[in-house]
Amino acid sequence: MSRHARQGFTLIELLVVIAIIAVLIGLLVPAVQKVREAANRMSCSNNLKQIGIAFQSYHDVTGFLPTAGSDGGVNPPQNPAFNRLDFGWAYEILPFIEQEALQREPNIVIMRATPVKTFGCPTRSGPRVVSGSAISDYAGNGGTNPNANPGTSCNGPIVLSRNGTSTALQPGVLRLSAVIDGLSNTMFVGEKINNPGKTCCANNESWAGPGIDADILRGCRANGASWWGPAQDFNDPTVPDDENYRFGSAHSGGLNVVLGDGSVRMVKYSIDPVVFMRLCHRADGGTVNLD
Repeated sequence: MSRHARQGFTLIELLVVIAIIAVLIGLLVPAVQKVREAANRMSCSNNLKQIGIAFQSYHDVTGFLPTAGSDGGVNPPQNPAFNRLDFGWAYEILPFIEQEALQREPNIVIMRATPVKTFGCPTRSGPRVVSGSAISDYAGNGGTNPNANPGTSCNGPIVLSRNGTSTALQPGVLRLSAVIDGLSNTMFVGEKINNPGKTCCANNESWAGPGIDADILRGCRANGASWWGPAQDFNDPTVPDDENYRFGSAHSGGLNVVLGDGSVRMVKYSIDPVVFMRLCHRADGGTVNLD
């Protein structure tokens, strides 16, 4: 009697194999996502490192810190701004991030619609154009009163420029010596929160523009008796405008910031609001521990 070798799987065996594969995929996908996010966070940190070096180089050349630009013109005000004299820090540092040709682009419409890799966080898909404007995922730190006029009354390191004088290499307003708390205790630029539910005045303008809106300049504004700390991206059209001036990011756990000494740190969303305020204020007299 001939005996034939068994061929194929039974239905039960096939189901077991499928279940094992499903478990393995379930274990693998989160691991891949974790590795991808770690790479994105590192790339984002590198962007801020380049921005920090550019700030220092700009100061070496001009003797002043980059500014938030002006309010988009005065006779009449322009929004969006189409006068490069009003553009802020992202425009001013272009020669120091190998984008001098873009800074010299004669067509401002083209300039405003041109994404810059250094200004895009890969967790949010990197440099991109939204409604005709190339968006930046980073904002200058305007302290607890961003956009205060005159610029010198703003207590962050990035202040509004002398109106109509914010060209790429013209004198700004503040020198590094104005950061009285120390460069290692003061944030210069950080990731900004994105609230797509709020379509006005926070993340709808190009990086090539002024800091009169929260597109270019953010801060740590008062929240009752405390302060608005950083937070992860959310979608809520009902929040007050002060919340749209917050720093934050698409990352879990915290955001990347570059300090005045050029170092990049991760700030947890759980940071004490008072400590975060001290990080944003250039001359509050307090020290900051981010560990």
